[in-house]
This record gives sequence, structure tokens and C-alpha cells, in this order.
Amino acid sequence: MDLDKITVGCPLTELTYLKQMDTRTYSASTIRMVPDKGQHYYFILDKTIFHPKGGGQPSDIGILRGPDFEAKVKKAIEHNGVVAHWAKMTSGNPTLGSVECELNWAHRYVIMKRHSAAHLIDHCLSQTTGATVHTTDSWLGEESYVGYTGQPPRSTVLNSVKNLANQMICTGASITISYLSRENAATLENAPNYARLPDLEEIRTVQIGGCAPIPCGGTHVSNLSQIGQLSLLAAVRSSKQGFRLYFVIETP
Repeated sequence: MDLDKITVGCPLTELTYLKQMDTRTYSASTIRMVPDKGQHYYFILDKTIFHPKGGGQPSDIGILRGPDFEAKVKKAIEHNGVVAHWAKMTSGNPTLGSVECELNWAHRYVIMKRHSAAHLIDHCLSQTTGATVHTTDSWLGEESYVGYTGQPPRSTVLNSVKNLANQMICTGASITISYLSRENAATLENAPNYARLPDLEEIRTVQIGGCAPIPCGGTHVSNLSQIGQLSLLAAVRSSKQGFRLYFVIETP
């Protein structure tokens, strides 16, 4: 797989998922197709609702339907601002032009809930310990976790974080998206991942109720109540400098 060759000369993909996170189907246009092994193709679209793997999120999956073909999207890959959709043909022959995109919504919705829960954990950990938290990494697939610098907190702290998070979930606070200039984003207080952001002119932020906004390019639910019950499984040392806090969510 040579993504340089696959994406060279393609215009930047319009990332529809950034502003339309609840959109499940969308019309786009295929501008390039590159065949791969085993009936697979790389589809380059002018716009996409498929979030590629990145920022701790697993790739979205779903279906592409053209006038005379259907393909199962197994992963979306971002490369230099272009999103390539790696998909296996399930019927017909692929063609350029109009295509209907359909997310596997069950998969996406779970990731959205986990991502919002991860931001909530950042806030609740900071509130419980009285200290600014600094994230190192995260994963929102199976065995979800958020990585932090510092010493793993004791079980009493984890219990307090869990209780505070579930109390906030019960309030049903809104989760909103806004955009800030790079200069203004640099002034955000307690932004746990600012140092790891790419060099962009405009920074997308996510804000939970009255909590401080956090820079983020991922997908989220619109209300805390959608997360369900949050449980913290364990805080496990991942290096000399940090730990991973594993969590699960359960919808009642």
C-alpha cells in the first residue's frame, strides 16, 4: 500500500463528519479508484462521513453504493488531507461518479459514546485530584483507555472519578462543537492534549456543559445522557512516566 501514489494529485477530502456527526447516509462522488488484492479497491471521494482511524478512534466502517456496484468499507485512511476508503466489492463493478455512503451506525455510535466518555474522564480526574491532567494517548476500540502522565491513582480516587462522571451523565448536559483560531486555542485552560495537536490554523473544540473546551477532531454524542453508565476498570502503569485508565460504558 503506497498512499502517496494512491492519493497524489487528489484534492483535500471534505470531512463532513466533523460538523455532521449524526449523519448516517450521504451522497458523494468517487474521484479515483485504485484496485488492490482480493477484490479490494481504494476509493477516493470528494467528501466523506467515514472518520478514519486516528486520535484514538478506530476507523468507521460501512457501505458504498454506486449505480451498478456495492462495496463494503473496511477502513478509512487519512493521508495528507485525503481520505482513502479501503473496501471490498460485494457486487458489480466500481465506477467513478455518484456514490451513496452508509455508515455502520451501531459501530460509530459506540465510538461516539466512548469518545465523549473519555473527555468526561479527563474533566472528572482533574476535578477529583485538583490537578491539571496531561493525556498521552487513547484508544476507543475494545479495551478502551485514556493515557495520562503521572502516577496511577489509587482505587479511592478512581471510585470518586467514576461517581462524579456518572452524576454528570445524569444531568444530561449538552456536548457542543466550536472552532477557535490557533492563537485563541493556545489560551484554553486545562486542555489535556493541546501539545499533541497538528499545526492547524483553526482548532476544533468539544465542550461538555460548563466544562472547559478540549481540542478534538473526533465524533461525539450530543448529550451526556447518551453515554450510559460509566465504569472504570483499572489504572495500569504503561511507562515510567504514565499510566492508562481503562473504562467501559454500559447503556441501561
